[in-house]
Amino acid sequence: MWLADLILIIHFCIIFFVISVFLLVPIGYGNNWIWIKNRKLRYIHIFIIGFVSMESIFGLICPLTVIENKLRGKYFYDTFVNRYLSELIYFDLPTIFFITIYLSGLLLTIILYFKYPPE
Repeated sequence: MWLADLILIIHFCIIFFVISVFLLVPIGYGNNWIWIKNRKLRYIHIFIIGFVSMESIFGLICPLTVIENKLRGKYFYDTFVNRYLSELIYFDLPTIFFITIYLSGLLLTIILYFKYPPE
């Protein structure tokens, strides 16, 4: 189960990264933080949110979720990490909700890219 928990932690960190960059780009630009203008960081951000948006549109499941589910197998075992991080990551809402959120995130990422361009 520890490997499945590790995948869940990585998944959580990626989500945290995407949300953090949304918030930190305008703040960092205003405070002249050099690292927020890093082109690679910004391209990774656009790639991840674009990937998630396309998965959602095409009805695909995130590869990290697939790996985690396979590692857990049929017998579900609740570890501390699984129980609490899963509650933060997975929601039981209609697909259109997620498509809207992800596409809005992609649009916001593109807007931030042009409003606060990397160097």
